[in-house]
Amino acid sequence: MSSSKPYADGFDEDPENDVHGDCPECAGNIETDGGERACTDCGLVVDGHGLAYGNRPRWFDDGPDTRRTGAPLTPARHDSGLSSEIGRGSDANGRPLSKQKRRQIRRLRREHNRARFRSKAEQNLAFACGEIARIVGALDLKHDIREFASVLFRQAQSDDLLRGRSLEGFAAGSVFAACRCRGLPRSAREIAAVARCDENTVLNSYRVLNAELELATAVQTPRQLLPGLVSELDVDDVVRNRARELIEVAESEGVSNGRRPSGVAAAAIYLAGQEFGTEQTQAELADAADVSAVTIRERMYDLQEAL
Repeated sequence: MSSSKPYADGFDEDPENDVHGDCPECAGNIETDGGERACTDCGLVVDGHGLAYGNRPRWFDDGPDTRRTGAPLTPARHDSGLSSEIGRGSDANGRPLSKQKRRQIRRLRREHNRARFRSKAEQNLAFACGEIARIVGALDLKHDIREFASVLFRQAQSDDLLRGRSLEGFAAGSVFAACRCRGLPRSAREIAAVARCDENTVLNSYRVLNAELELATAVQTPRQLLPGLVSELDVDDVVRNRARELIEVAESEGVSNGRRPSGVAAAAIYLAGQEFGTEQTQAELADAADVSAVTIRERMYDLQEAL
């Protein structure tokens, strides 16, 4: 066993500058030892910094080498990203494999895929994580939504909420719940359009998650839903700006309190269209906002009274 002092020449120490002047307390010598600059007489620690033991890439003249760092842990995969993946066609250095080696790698990949899952629950989790990733990619959502939705699905599976329910529905419901908790204006109809289930299944799965897991969902406002409706209906900029002003009036006067936000936003677009002569029909607005035409008329009357 070596008797040399560990980390004597570590990256956080400078052997040539062990003495750094006088102590501000007792005028003694300050030396660097173990990553700390301390006084040898009174023990005052002037400055301290420790060693970084985390995985960091090695830097060379041509850039960093990240091969030893590995992928970060993520709940978006059933194994948290710890399992190995057997590649195809070439080795680690990019050289092509021989025909015999490719056959061997093919057999290893087949056995590796068979042994990936230790139980049926883990297999279901892997399927759900893949479905969540597909829905998030189709909706162009951020990666944190995918991770949060995967965490919600894991909690639902651990609480035995999946019994008698479809995996596709709970995967889509987890994405919808993640959007609600993060305050993203995504409707259940938008998620159902890219999911492998209908809108009612998405809503039912969300209700179960919300009731059993007690989700801290954010309250949606008409201001948040307005850009999506304007984009879907291809409304002019002047109508959009006027609708935003009407929504501000509705919020200040309390018209939007206790009302469905999409109905208030659709009514604001309808009134703004009447003012500028580019009126959208109530049927088109009701279909885009997922409300009835009666709701739009009632919110329109409330806005007219507030004005």
